[in-house]
This record gives sequence, C-alpha cells and structure tokens, in this order.
Amino acid sequence: MIFEAAMRLHESLEAGVVVASAIELLPAIAQADSWAIFLKAEQAARLELVRATNAAAFPLAPFVELSDASDPLVRAANEQRTVLNGGADDQPHTGLLFRRQERVTVCVPLSLRGRLIGVVQATRIRDEDGEDSRFQERDVRAIELVCGSLAIALANAIDYYDATRQSLVDDLTRLYNVRYLYQTLDNEIRRARRYGSAVSVVFMDLDGFKLVNDAYGHRAGSVTLTEVASVITMLVREADVVARFGGDEFVMMLPETTALQATQMAERVRTEIASHRFNGGVGADIYLTASFGVASFPEHATEAEKLIELADAAMYEAKISRKNSVRIAVT
Repeated sequence: MIFEAAMRLHESLEAGVVVASAIELLPAIAQADSWAIFLKAEQAARLELVRATNAAAFPLAPFVELSDASDPLVRAANEQRTVLNGGADDQPHTGLLFRRQERVTVCVPLSLRGRLIGVVQATRIRDEDGEDSRFQERDVRAIELVCGSLAIALANAIDYYDATRQSLVDDLTRLYNVRYLYQTLDNEIRRARRYGSAVSVVFMDLDGFKLVNDAYGHRAGSVTLTEVASVITMLVREADVVARFGGDEFVMMLPETTALQATQMAERVRTEIASHRFNGGVGADIYLTASFGVASFPEHATEAEKLIELADAAMYEAKISRKNSVRIAVT
C-alpha cells in the first residue's frame, strides 16, 4: 500500500495535483482524525497551509512563522526530525510526535537533501487514558515513508514550475513575455465567457523612447525599461498580468475589468509615468510619456489575438493624434 501510494504521488508535475493526491492517500496509510499539509512559502520564512481534512473540527491557522520555535510544526521544519513529547521514551525520528491538550499530533517534515519543502501533520483525538490514541512507531514510520516520496514529488513539481516559468518571463524586465500573455488571456476569456464577466487589455507604447538610447546609450535605455516595468507593476492589482510585448511596448491584461475601468487604470499608469523621473542607471533626468490603447471582452472582441490587435490599433491612434493619451478601441 505504501509503495502504491508513493508511486501515485509521482503521476503529476503539478504541485496542486500532488498535494491533492497526498491528502487522499495518507488516510489509507495511518488512521487520523485530521490531516494537513503545509508548504514553505517561497518569499517568506513561514509554513503556509495548502490542504487539510476535517477543517471544521480541526481549525488551523493559514500560516505559521518559522521563527515560532514553540510550535511543533516549526520544530519539525527546522530540526527536520521527529521529537517525541509526552511519551515514556524520547527517541529521535525524522518527523515530530507530541501531545497538546486533548489531541495527539504527528508532524513529519517534507525535506530533500536539506531542502525544506513543507510539513505534513496528522491529528488524533486523545482518549481519556491517552494510550489508544497515541501514534505507534509503525504509524510514524509509514507516514514518514510516504512523506519521503511526497517531498521528492513536490520538489520535482516546484522545480518544473520554476523552469517553465523562466521560459515565460522576459529576460530584461522580468515581466511576463508574449507567450504567457496569450496563454493567460485565452484562459481569462474562457472564464469571462463562462461567468458573464469582462476582461480587458491595455496596450502601451513609450513615446519617443529612441531618444533615450541616442542620448544615454542602449544600456541606460535597458535600465529605463526595467524602471518603467516597476512603475506599472506597482500600480496594477495582484490578479493583473503585465507583459513586455517587445521593445518599449507593454501590455496589461486586467481580469474582471470593463473597458471603462481599464481606461481608468491606463490613465493612472499614464499619469505616473509622465510625472516619474527615470535615471537609466546613470543618474540622468529622463522624463517619458506613453500612449495607451484599450480593448475589452466581450465589448470589442471575443478572441485573444483580436483583442490585442484592437488595443494596439487604439494605442496607435493615441500616438498619431497627440501621444501621452488613452484611446478605447473602435469596432
């Protein structure tokens, strides 16, 4: 059973699917009243809850700071071994076994060659005498064996995601590239069609950017583009996607956003860019403006390629009229 469970965890390279499989398979390995899987946050020193069973009866915090040494989850993560608390003998393992209040809980770290990936936690309700509810050594060992395979499967999934993401990111600005833009826009249009919502595209082109390269050199021009990217990402929402379309052209994909709302967003970005001092990495005083075009699903188009085409055309109209302005697509 353990071998079959371990094999099933390697059927996908998507972390979410791996976690879902694990939370389904673990109850067959050892009896517990609740299971929870925490993963280490990518940009923060904490464990984040990603999946749990019986959450109503066993509520858990959404995350645990790794600096909280009193929390058994943290001890399991930081020590990457089992510390048995409340038992007759304190024997080291590769997970963590302890008692607290009326529950008995075992926490097993997900680690691979010293790399912390997360922690699996199993919880049992404690009987009056406390004996029947204790995790036996065979239970802990079985959970550890599955968690060892789970750690490898998750590490592979995370590494695959990181490698794939690199192919979807612009090398210079670290924004998404055109390939990712079209993939995501296609998905958002399908979602908007299903739920009767809107999704908008804002096409942006810097006005007279060639003058920056001529005056300060191409290196300063490249640095300026990264500064522009930072200004844009500072203003958009977390759910929005910002991509470098090419050269000094950028595209914002705005889910759940009408053409009017997208125009307001474009105006905020336009105003911020026009008032911002860029230095190009050389301490220069560089002031820029940009022209914007807006197109929205389903108002202007129903396909991703056509939506971007119309937003591009609207941007061109803004540029040839007076620049530093926003235009909405005309169909």
